[in-house]
Amino acid sequence: MQHIAVVGAGIIGLLTALELRRRGHRVEIRSIGVAEQATHAAAGMLAPTSEVQFGQHSLGPLMRKAASHHRALAAELGLRTEKPLGYRDTPTLVVGRDRSDLEALRLLAQEQCAAGAEVEELTSAQLRGRAPTLARHVAGAMLVPRDHQVDPRTLVAAVLDALTGPGRPGDGPPVPLTTGSRVASTDEIDADRIVLTAGLGTSAIDGPHRVLDLSLRPVHGDILRLHVPDSALLPGEDNLLDHTVRALVRGRPLYLVPRDGGLVLGATSREDAMTGASAGGVLTLLQDAAEILPAIRDTELREVTARARPGTPDDLPLLGPVPGHPDVIVSTGYHRHGILLSAWAAARTADLLEADPGAPPPAEMAGELAAVDPARFTTTSPLQEAS
Repeated sequence: MQHIAVVGAGIIGLLTALELRRRGHRVEIRSIGVAEQATHAAAGMLAPTSEVQFGQHSLGPLMRKAASHHRALAAELGLRTEKPLGYRDTPTLVVGRDRSDLEALRLLAQEQCAAGAEVEELTSAQLRGRAPTLARHVAGAMLVPRDHQVDPRTLVAAVLDALTGPGRPGDGPPVPLTTGSRVASTDEIDADRIVLTAGLGTSAIDGPHRVLDLSLRPVHGDILRLHVPDSALLPGEDNLLDHTVRALVRGRPLYLVPRDGGLVLGATSREDAMTGASAGGVLTLLQDAAEILPAIRDTELREVTARARPGTPDDLPLLGPVPGHPDVIVSTGYHRHGILLSAWAAARTADLLEADPGAPPPAEMAGELAAVDPARFTTTSPLQEAS
């Protein structure tokens, strides 16, 4: 049993702590707050196919593997809490507003199918059967049956319950959670190993990882949560959509995720100085959504959330030990894919902590870890700089 401190309590940190506890370790969490940043805003799409864009050849395999890790997580988590987990096997429709949008989606679908994904173009009649509330003028749609969703806020509540509960035979002890103050340095922490999952805040913590150029940048996103009143529904309906809908509207992406009598609408992606919501971004989201789902005008806007996601230059996360300091693991930079990649990140972090020091990773992990090496943007050797 190792004593491992996890710094950061977003979904990456919480699931990392849960996986380490499941493997029998003594774990503690240190964080300013719990799931208050990108995790709080996230829509929670588990979309390894429709999230992949042109040229993301390294990210695609990670996301497909990550989806399978979520299935395993749901099984393990269900053994440790009676709280709802938030998973839904809602298929995804990818919709093109006009012919140009649809052609772009067709080209992307070709690349996705070449990588082994399941994507089916629907006829107009098939689309109406699956989503009769969508606007009649949409040019067409693809069905992605294996892209599903989870409610991050529901998942966080379940994970917290599992972390502090009695656990299962073989689990480590309940995980203490210390909040309210920022960890300034890894020297403050008395533990065998440290995992840094503090998102954008990772670079501000003093420690051996500071020799690395993590190249993190804040990518802000605006997300809306809408309530669908009964007056907007037909008899027997409980929502305007039964599928997650991703759409291109004159080249601009958006998504609509059905959830608990409402919809999650997002998301902008902007790199500016505004920390709050962008009025222009919110306006564009609502206007574009109304072109795809006209009845959205009849919904009640209940929440507008803006958060910064930790981006990297190549859109791949940063996960691995600090060179020369295997006792410190960096796990950050998950950008728009934090929820999807979280269960995979937790498992790989636990694998790294349990590996023999200096031993090469197993072949099935070596390629994954090379792609997310936290030292890949560092031009000066971290070992030389440290010396």
